[in-house]
Amino acid sequence: MTDTASGTHGGFPDIKPVDKPHPELGEFVAALRRLQDLAVSTNPDPALWVSAARLVKDACALIECHQAPETEAPGGRVLDLPGLGHPLLPPWMITESGPDGVTMEGHFSRSHVGGNNAVHGGMIPLFYDWLFGMVVSTAEIHPIRTGYLHVDYRAITPIDEPLVAHGRISHEEGRKVFIAATMTSADGTLLTEANGLMVRLLPHQP
Repeated sequence: MTDTASGTHGGFPDIKPVDKPHPELGEFVAALRRLQDLAVSTNPDPALWVSAARLVKDACALIECHQAPETEAPGGRVLDLPGLGHPLLPPWMITESGPDGVTMEGHFSRSHVGGNNAVHGGMIPLFYDWLFGMVVSTAEIHPIRTGYLHVDYRAITPIDEPLVAHGRISHEEGRKVFIAATMTSADGTLLTEANGLMVRLLPHQP
């Protein structure tokens, strides 16, 4: 069975983009990203770590009583925020989407470094998995899960520089949706290529 009607697939939640802007969430997530960058790029007096940890714990206490299901919490679902308003996703934005696929623009920062100011190799598949999800969502193919994801590293991916990525459906075979994607620098240098398989869920699959 390949029916993809909402609510028929093992309780898979029907997660949709938030239909209104969330500038306050955007400000909060931007601050979190800055905190992540500073956490791996500073060496303060040890006592300052204690003071900073106390402030972070206070922030957690301020909002933890407002937890909500993934279908209601806006983080990760706001199309007009970098990284959809999710602090673990790099600050990229969807700039084009349609029948020819999805184009995204953005950058990586200090918290994404793996060594020598190059983006950590593991951050790249995270980005591509997100891009693949945007490709199938734009094509209104859901619910779906990642079957595999393969990345070829062609050049060093730099931090703090504008980058462009494009993903598209290369072909389909029944429940299988094959995706191809690339990431380039501003001058057009090919940095990475990726291909993967996204699989439509059967009704009993969560």
